[in-house]
Amino acid sequence: MTKPGGKLSPIVWLNSQLEEIVEKLFPAKTFFVFVTSAFTIAISFLMAFYLRFEFQFPVNEVVSLERALPLVIALKLVVFYLFRIYNGMWRYVSIHDLLQIFLANLVSSVLLFAIILTWRQQYFIGFSRSVLILDFLICFFAISGKRVLSRIIREAAAKGRRDETIKTLILGSSGSCNSVIQAFSSGMGNRHIIGIIDSNMNPGVSIRGIPVLGEPERTGYFAKKLKISEILLLPPYSNPSTIREIMNQLDEENTSCTLRMVPVYADIAAGKINVSHLKNVEIEDLLGRKPVKLDRTDVAAFVKGKKIMITGAGGSIGSELSRQIAAYSPESIVLFELSEFNLYDISRKLRNSYPGIRIVSVIGDVRSPEDVSKALSGNNVEVVYHAAAYKHVPLMEENPQMALGTNILGSSVLFEECERNHVKRMVMISTDKAICPTSIMGASKRIAERLCLERPKKSTEFIVVRFGNVLDSSGSVIPLFKQQIKEGGPITVTSKNVVRYFMSIPEAVDLLLQAGTIGNDRDIMVLEMGEQIKIYDMAKKLIELSGLVPGKDIEIRITGLRPGEKEYEELLTDEEKVQRTPFDRIYVARKMDMQQVPVDLGKIRELSKSNDMKAIKDLLRSYIPENKFDEAA
Repeated sequence: MTKPGGKLSPIVWLNSQLEEIVEKLFPAKTFFVFVTSAFTIAISFLMAFYLRFEFQFPVNEVVSLERALPLVIALKLVVFYLFRIYNGMWRYVSIHDLLQIFLANLVSSVLLFAIILTWRQQYFIGFSRSVLILDFLICFFAISGKRVLSRIIREAAAKGRRDETIKTLILGSSGSCNSVIQAFSSGMGNRHIIGIIDSNMNPGVSIRGIPVLGEPERTGYFAKKLKISEILLLPPYSNPSTIREIMNQLDEENTSCTLRMVPVYADIAAGKINVSHLKNVEIEDLLGRKPVKLDRTDVAAFVKGKKIMITGAGGSIGSELSRQIAAYSPESIVLFELSEFNLYDISRKLRNSYPGIRIVSVIGDVRSPEDVSKALSGNNVEVVYHAAAYKHVPLMEENPQMALGTNILGSSVLFEECERNHVKRMVMISTDKAICPTSIMGASKRIAERLCLERPKKSTEFIVVRFGNVLDSSGSVIPLFKQQIKEGGPITVTSKNVVRYFMSIPEAVDLLLQAGTIGNDRDIMVLEMGEQIKIYDMAKKLIELSGLVPGKDIEIRITGLRPGEKEYEELLTDEEKVQRTPFDRIYVARKMDMQQVPVDLGKIRELSKSNDMKAIKDLLRSYIPENKFDEAA
């Protein structure tokens, strides 16, 4: 507060200070509540008098009324302020708010009773104490009633707009359903909750006015009968097996719904639910594998303080590798990438998220010894993760020289330069398509594995990590299917019998880092991918997850296997046996000693300058006896 001075009169100064105090105590957004509370307090007290004296105002009591009324208004306004009654929003009034109103009224009535009783003989002569009891009841119901009525009107108006709402069914326990329904009633979108499904509650009971319909086994029936648009899955019904069962029920009932879930149980228990917590059920939610439990102590110790380079750093695997490695606090990360935009995107994100780590962005080609050497020597790189490769099977059948040039010759350049620049460890990312390959791409990765593992041992340790498809990676079927659904179909599937291993990108990279850390020199680390999944079934599930009906809303068209493709993939050759590691879902492939034709890089370099498919395949056959080129499409 400023002191009066100069030409400012004391009255003007006092008025300004009062305005300042009022503004601090009662900001504009609560002023209306303050004024209406004062009016309600006065009316309640007058009604209490009126009722106590049988709808009359006796002359001898009017004096006490006139003296008590200002005191009642002033005292209750102060107590209500201390109990923060003016801060609550009427539309979201809750049991907590009503309890606060009750306590505020109780405290103010007790104080009034004490004051009036003390001064009853001198000032409040003959004041009837029963008036205070009536006033307490009337004031509590009036103050709380305004708020409850406001909420009822708003919720009724929202329910009246049925044509604008999403008809939602909830699967969950009583506690989680209660929290989510409460959050919905507080403005979580335009959803209209029709009913609750739970096996532990009896049909007919209700939670916050929402009826319990039945058990999860009848979800499809209720979804069709009630024309449900959305099914919200809460714990314990958000597990893969339950999701698959519900989708099967919807399929049997020939109906469709969008499936959403609240994945964080702690948020439900704490009542901290908002729209951002709801997520669409994705295809990875249906894989049904147990979550991987890894002790990341080894990875953290291995990466911390190291100078690391990632080739193909802007790709699906490379960018996730970069993010996860950055979280372990290396000294520096060299992002080696041929694509300008991909490199810019990942480097920008890492610099924003990890300002304390030195990020080096290098536009380079693994086929260029100069590019690779400059990146390694100029940054004293200690560990390299090799993710750069061409991976699209049909495209490499059309452009075999690129598969040979990048996947084989480029990898060979990297291996040489790692040794020349004294890199401590090089981890190569391989694929299940390298096993018994039917395609140029798979064969090129198999040759790269051989070049990596069959090198004479020097100072650099070489490790290969082999795994299958990753969900949502560039070139995988999932982004393609999603785009085809968005365009209205059809979804194109090569064969009803095609199966593939799948895991999510973060899951794959997590295992990759662990395998690359615990592996020994010249080890082939194999990641356990779970069961193979039918691509046709995956396409159907994606359509259903989009709230559509396969064959009705979106057609699934069988196109036939493309060049180089096969119906299933392997993770091991016939000559390889797996050995367990102490880590879940990570194995070491042990290969039996056998004579193989040495890889002639000169011949590969010569063939990479042509598109002679026959000559290329003949050469690859000689290097990979277990090939299955003749079984490919």
